[in-house]
This record gives sequence, C-alpha cells and structure tokens, in this order.
Amino acid sequence: MPEYVVSSQAYAKAILHCAKYPWAAVQGLFLGEKKEGKFRLTDAVPLSHNWTQLTPMFDVALQQVQLYAKSNNLLVLGYYVANEDPESVQLSASSALFAKTILSINSDAAAFVIDAKNFKTSQAGQPALVAFSYVDSQWKEQTGAFSGSASKGSGKNPATFSLENNQALTTARILVEERAEVGIYDFDEHLENVSLDWLQNNALNERIRTA
Repeated sequence: MPEYVVSSQAYAKAILHCAKYPWAAVQGLFLGEKKEGKFRLTDAVPLSHNWTQLTPMFDVALQQVQLYAKSNNLLVLGYYVANEDPESVQLSASSALFAKTILSINSDAAAFVIDAKNFKTSQAGQPALVAFSYVDSQWKEQTGAFSGSASKGSGKNPATFSLENNQALTTARILVEERAEVGIYDFDEHLENVSLDWLQNNALNERIRTA
C-alpha cells in the first residue's frame, strides 16, 4: 500500500497556483523523494493556466522539469489540477491523459484535483486535495484518503495520503489571505518573461518557510 506525504511547501504552492488563476484550469507537478518507504512530495512546479490539452508546450515543460528533478535527485511523484469549474473535483478526460503521461515517467505517481471551493476553509482539518491512484487501468478517486479511511472502491490496496503536519493548512490559508499568489510563476508566464523562476519559485519558498 503506497503512502504519500505532502509537504507544506508542495501543498502551499499548488494552492497558490490555483488562487492566482481562479477563472482558469491550472496544472502542475509534484516532485519529491522516496524515503523510509514513503513517497514524500516536497515541492510543486506550476505548469500552466492557459492550456488544457496535451500540446508541444507541455512536452517542453515536462522535459525541463525532468532535467531539473534529475539534477536535484528528485522524482516526479504527482500531477495536480484545479478545474475551471470550482465545483468539479473529478479528473476530466484531458487531465487524466496528462496524469497518465506522468505515469510513463514514474509508475508510482499519483494525481490530485484541488478542491478550489474548499481551500479557503481547509483550516478546518482537511486539505483541499482530492487524491487519485491509477488502479485497474484507470484513475480512481481515493475516497477518504487524507482522513486515513480510504474506501474499498479505491482499489484492493488503497494508497494513503497525509500532510507532513497540520501547520501546512494554516500556512496555505495565511498565504492566500496575504495574496501571496502574486509571487508564484508557472511555465506559461516564463514563456512570456524568461527571467521568471518557474521551476523553483525560490522567493516564494522563503515566504512559505516564514509564514
């Protein structure tokens, strides 16, 4: 049974990417490592807020992320998306294809849909992430994953998901309230201004650490 642990930095950056473009479908990747038998998602790399189909630009971005991950001894461990419709927390057909592409890089990768309507109130105890695992040749929602009570419908050996600590929810909420999303940049923005740091977003990383 695979176990995934999402860091404060990875969670906050995915939430902020969504908050920056609340009218658009946003997509990104989670990077991390396998340590002590767990997949630890330590960072998020924002990809797009402009395209929702597989395009040559996605291939270019993915290649750059893979090179960056390899040079930093990291793995591509997940795909995240926030749907254009904030009421939708399911993987669309196109998002499922994006996520399956990540599986070709790492068969242990998971997929996540950001629950956009919920993340401002996620301090109540549940992260605004809906987790999916690839089971029986399809993406299946891991119902109750972050509560430690994944349902039988999630597969024979459902994956488990958790945040590294409860502070991750508070940190993300504080940053959203501060409008810190203005400081996160994705690959789309990098194409318009190549000086923007989309792979690391180092300035934002420092703000997350001090939030």
